[in-house]
Amino acid sequence: MDTARLRELGLQVREEPSGVEVVLDLEAASLVNPITKDFITEITFQVMGDRLIPISPPAVVGMTPILLSAIDAAEEMQALLLDTFSDHVFHLQRRSEELQLLGLPADVDPQSLVLSTDVKEGQLAVKLVADRQGNFRIAQAIRGREELATAAGHVIELSEFREKAALTGYLSALLGEPVARAPQAASGAEPVRFVEIVEKFGPQSLVPPRSSLELLAQLQVEGKAYRFAAARIAGRTFRGLLAGTQGKVWAGRFELDEFPGVVQLVADLLKVAPEAVRLVGPDAPQE
Repeated sequence: MDTARLRELGLQVREEPSGVEVVLDLEAASLVNPITKDFITEITFQVMGDRLIPISPPAVVGMTPILLSAIDAAEEMQALLLDTFSDHVFHLQRRSEELQLLGLPADVDPQSLVLSTDVKEGQLAVKLVADRQGNFRIAQAIRGREELATAAGHVIELSEFREKAALTGYLSALLGEPVARAPQAASGAEPVRFVEIVEKFGPQSLVPPRSSLELLAQLQVEGKAYRFAAARIAGRTFRGLLAGTQGKVWAGRFELDEFPGVVQLVADLLKVAPEAVRLVGPDAPQE
């Protein structure tokens, strides 16, 4: 790396055991921590080829790296940092509001500005953490006392869930939390079979355009248990998930008019004949 070029950009260069680091003085255009109200007057970067990766203070760690090839002057670099940090604060506020609307805690670490929340459903406890762009990922999932290692890193698009029950239902299906059964019927938590709805309301009944709709199907394919969950996003657009005992197999959006049906979709995803896919009831034994 050309150290002269780094100094031209107003950076202090120093050699560390981990590699070259540079420090940018921000006194002329300080960043402000929105939680502590402290000024961030300098930022330390790790130099990795053409990229400057923020490593200190904690409030900027994880921000988008700066490409040196895209910067011509020190002023441009400071302006880019201000824009990037402002974007992070915007995502922090936006996602915090979304969590609160869902009735979930919006926990922000005052130093690192990392946003997280805890979602609990039955024996399942899931910790979601947002990155600097506002994308949530599963940081930890525990069922009872067992940590579900395969769940870590799964991305959750929070804006697709209009109520807490939709999110907890999705996570339960993703992580294999048992479906509510008869012992919970007194509390109103017993699932309703679609055949009962058709029998009681008739096949011509309509689901209003803006109402929520969630479905869960349990399947067995060649002796293995799977769950298919779908939730309406809007209109005829749904979000779907297929999960097995080892975690997510598939997740994505689909249009109702183009949906081939649960059996055919699962057969296509698992590359088996449709005859090998069997829909089972909630009380079927799970392997």
